[in-house]
Amino acid sequence: MAEKAFARVPPRVSGNLTTRVPSLLAEAQFAEMAIVGDHSGVDAELIEAIACRFDGVQLTGSRLARCRFTDCMVTACDLSGAVFEDSSFRRVEFHGCRLSGVQAQHSLFKDVAFFDCKMDGANLKMTEWEAAELQNCALVDADFYEASLPGCRLEGCDLSGVQLSKADLTGVSLRGSVLERIQGAESLRGVTIGSDQVIPTALVVFGALNIVVDDDF
Repeated sequence: MAEKAFARVPPRVSGNLTTRVPSLLAEAQFAEMAIVGDHSGVDAELIEAIACRFDGVQLTGSRLARCRFTDCMVTACDLSGAVFEDSSFRRVEFHGCRLSGVQAQHSLFKDVAFFDCKMDGANLKMTEWEAAELQNCALVDADFYEASLPGCRLEGCDLSGVQLSKADLTGVSLRGSVLERIQGAESLRGVTIGSDQVIPTALVVFGALNIVVDDDF
């Protein structure tokens, strides 16, 4: 059966935006601006950003729960330990960002892409993904428990130790990704891998099913 065409819609954001260092306050709304600055430790909910660029922004340890990001470009930002639970990301791209330990459980990612990002230990439990892709990202020990990612792409990523229990990976492409120590390997049903990944994938599936290979009679 031919693979279904992948159709992620890219963000609609202008390359000519006014640069600002705004105050990230609860219920603040930002539109068509280039946001910069150190906003580490911010605690605010219900922020909305539309058609914005985030350039080199520091959001380390910040809490931005129940926020909405639409048509945004996020480049070289540090979001380590940031909290985005119950948030919505639509047509957003992340390039070369650090998201180690980010908390984004129960969030929506639609037409979202992560390129060359560090996302080790990310909490992505019960998230919903649609037409999304993660390319060349480090996702070591990330948690996708009960996440829904049908038809998405996680290619060229380091998925070592990733938690996939009860996740929906139907039609997901894992080509070129490291699949060692995966937890919940039974959720790999319906994924696509490359021929060079057959043995590593078989090993994690055998482990999940307690299959023992023993040639002794």
